Amino acid sequence: MKKLIMKLLGLNTLVSDLALLKKQNEELKTKIENLENVVEEIEIPDMDDYIASCDLDDNIESYLNNNDYATTTYVDDEIESKVSDAIDDADIDSKIESAIEDLDIEEKVRDLFNDASPAPMSVEDIKKEVSDAVKVTLEKMVKALADQQD
Repeated sequence: MKKLIMKLLGLNTLVSDLALLKKQNEELKTKIENLENVVEEIEIPDMDDYIASCDLDDNIESYLNNNDYATTTYVDDEIESKVSDAIDDADIDSKIESAIEDLDIEEKVRDLFNDASPAPMSVEDIKKEVSDAVKVTLEKMVKALADQQD
């Protein structure tokens, strides 16, 4: 009679399901323990063993500085310091104008383009003449600035 009442109430399936759940729970516990053991065995890497990008940048910059390579920051700083020194001088514009007038650059360029000779200069020759004149002008400006700083 006891078995009949249990079947009618569905307690027999409840008991079997409960037993199945207990068995699955034990299996999950063992799997979780195994997984925890595996995770504990994993070694956490020491990040000091790896190279960071900032370390590379520092190493490259120190190498360039130690071997007399000009970096962009160094060149920019040098140009800025020279320009700021030149700007501090009140008569820099007059020196540039006098250097241009001394070399007669405007007249030379005008002569180059108005050359009436039978074999006019090529564009490359004109560019060379102009670049030479600019080079001489810049050299005079640098010399004038150097003389002022001394």
